[in-house]
Amino acid sequence: MGALTLALIGALLPLPVWLWLRWQVEARFSAWIMLDAAPWLAGYLLLLGLTMRPLLSGGAVAGALLFIAIAEFAKRARLRDSLVFTDGGLLWQVFVHPRFYLPFVPWPALVLGIITGISLAIAILVLEAGLALALAMRLIILFLGTALLGITLRPLFLLPRVEIQCDPTVDAARFGPLACFALHARLAATERAARQARHAPAPAMLRLADPAPHLILLQLESFCDPRRFGLTQPLPHKDLLAQTALTQGSLAVSAFGANTMRTEFAVLTGLEDAALGLDRFNPYFRFARKPIGSLAWKLRATGYETLCLHPFYSRFFGRDKVLPALGFARFDAAPAFQQAERVHGLVSDAAIAQRLVADLSAATSPGFWYVITVAAHGPWQGDDPARTWADCMAASDAMLGEVMRAAKACQRPVVVVAFGDHRPALPMAQGGKETDYVIWRSDRPGDGRAENLNAVGLHRAIRDAMQG
Repeated sequence: MGALTLALIGALLPLPVWLWLRWQVEARFSAWIMLDAAPWLAGYLLLLGLTMRPLLSGGAVAGALLFIAIAEFAKRARLRDSLVFTDGGLLWQVFVHPRFYLPFVPWPALVLGIITGISLAIAILVLEAGLALALAMRLIILFLGTALLGITLRPLFLLPRVEIQCDPTVDAARFGPLACFALHARLAATERAARQARHAPAPAMLRLADPAPHLILLQLESFCDPRRFGLTQPLPHKDLLAQTALTQGSLAVSAFGANTMRTEFAVLTGLEDAALGLDRFNPYFRFARKPIGSLAWKLRATGYETLCLHPFYSRFFGRDKVLPALGFARFDAAPAFQQAERVHGLVSDAAIAQRLVADLSAATSPGFWYVITVAAHGPWQGDDPARTWADCMAASDAMLGEVMRAAKACQRPVVVVAFGDHRPALPMAQGGKETDYVIWRSDRPGDGRAENLNAVGLHRAIRDAMQG
């Protein structure tokens, strides 16, 4: 078989997977199809120029596309959402923390993909002989691959008069999924510095009550009242907080079942999605790696100790870089909870409550504790995942009770805010994105006023509660 024929066969190996990926996003065939094909053609040509093995190169690109296609399929099936360019920043977490990702992928597809990929790689390595091409031809192949890679990384010059809608569904259908990733990534990069500069930390403008109250902001994993979905799971402490809350109710978040960082960032900064542009899909990917104005910066400027407690790996979502940029002077992650109680391998909410109670009793100056729980993270074990999740909600509720009792015993007033980052990724919870929140003060009982908010509205309500 001739070298040209082998090269053509290798180039065509990724084609079926690429077409499946385009079909999933309902991409139209148009003049932009070559821009969508450029990434995988670039990858093939570069690998071919380096290895001189067309089947190995084509198979490797096909495998990468298959990974993307399965991720697209799983995300649509579980979260009713499409892949976006910022998901690339989460890729490493799939391999380092597979328990949070792989169980949501249909296991037949996962097993078949792994077995097929390994089998083909072994067969190709054993059977395929490298092409014997002249150095000049190899350089031409590498040059073409590099040129296509340059188009992929800098695609905006191709579209001087074409408006990008900045909607993944619309743009993926128009340009194709890979082209959409490239266009959105580049557009976000060109706008990011100016957006960051507009929202840099500013001098504190908060006029706090006297004495300045502690703030405990509890971001509860997958927290949502199970009674929303017909489950008979009482939450007595959450109900008690709600009865005497300054305000409580439904919290509209931007995503279903995942994307904690979107809710987290909006609550801390009060920034609307429009202020972030395309970085709204994951503000922690690049946008929040530089100092951004936040509640933590404002409280820190008025003398508060600012501390984030998250009993998980500090690099998850890049929080080790992001949280200092959002104004937290300390970030106590997994190492601070090495001896803590665990449930299914994750630090329990009871252990976090124990830590908060100890911190409150020892505090000599006003403090802001931002707590990110993890014990209720899916997938949920057992024959009845919904029941297991509801049991996790009961554990979160018990933590609220411990925090409320410690706040009442504290000499300094304490503002306690609890909210759910997103609904659980369970079939019964689909059809909406709202979670629950409550804002309560130890020194000033409210009347439990009900008010439905979004994450930005919750930021404003927290500031109001702190100001007396």
